[in-house]
Amino acid sequence: MKELNQLFAKIESVFSFSEEEKQVFRQKGKIKHFASGNHLFRSGETPNTLSFICSGVACNYYTKADGTRRNKSFLQVGDVAACLSSLHLSKPTRFSCEALTDIVCFEVPFSQLSVLMAQHTGWQKALNGFVTMLALKKEAREADLLLLSPQQFYVQFIEQFPELASQLPNYHIASYLGITEVSLSRIRAKLGVQNPYNKTV
Repeated sequence: MKELNQLFAKIESVFSFSEEEKQVFRQKGKIKHFASGNHLFRSGETPNTLSFICSGVACNYYTKADGTRRNKSFLQVGDVAACLSSLHLSKPTRFSCEALTDIVCFEVPFSQLSVLMAQHTGWQKALNGFVTMLALKKEAREADLLLLSPQQFYVQFIEQFPELASQLPNYHIASYLGITEVSLSRIRAKLGVQNPYNKTV
């Protein structure tokens, strides 16, 4: 499968798998397609699967009581769309996951991944590694929100994610930074950003 080859090309830059471990993984899940604007899961649901992103961009986001959207994180090739509290505690997720572009993912039931971890060292290390990376990203994001100015946060974002910075509409970036579109526009003007203001996709 072309999609799975793209996924393995990404994750094998960090983790190692035997051919047997890759083949068993292929047998545990299925390829799924989501059009831009569709959801992998929504707040209030209790998803029991992990979706490995093979292509495209997705976004985890919270919706406040007043309807305001706050983007939590962006997911690209090699990232995993899942809610740990749903998987481990069977609790409804408090955030949603939306496809910002057309995406392809490989969806695997958590129960099947638990079997993989028990039987294959490669997947045990990889899935533990995914959880560790998720925790590190969460810690870094909390620090950025508390310690960086909006301008510093934006500069860091475009340095770390140049493709996302040019691809995503500015309202998504502003939501991720925790500021308004107007504030982001002022920051961009101050920095002399030359590319057009991305109002829509």
